[in-house]
Amino acid sequence: MNVEDIIFVFFSIIVLAVLFNSLVQSLISYRKPSVSIEAKVVKIYDKYSGRTYYARGRGGFNFSPRYHITFRFKNGKKKIFICPSLEYKWVKLGDEGILTHQGVRFISFKKAIYRNDYS
Repeated sequence: MNVEDIIFVFFSIIVLAVLFNSLVQSLISYRKPSVSIEAKVVKIYDKYSGRTYYARGRGGFNFSPRYHITFRFKNGKKKIFICPSLEYKWVKLGDEGILTHQGVRFISFKKAIYRNDYS
């Protein structure tokens, strides 16, 4: 076994371990019940993760955004969720409403609607 084979095996094990960990975390989240709780948006940001892709033997680099929203609950705890781009664009800092999540999986955020009684 030469050095190239050892490096290949080493990186293959790392990739498989990362994939396995991701799968286990997803399964744990999906087994938890979905929870709806009052929350306030305290931080919004996007994080670009660089991913390498190969097409016809040429290497390239692709940036794909991941949208993060941090919510604070009534008990003072904070939790960060990765959410879809449509939710990310719709939510503003300071919004309050009902957050529905399942473990670490973001499901929805429904803004509270405050009615103006001066009609």
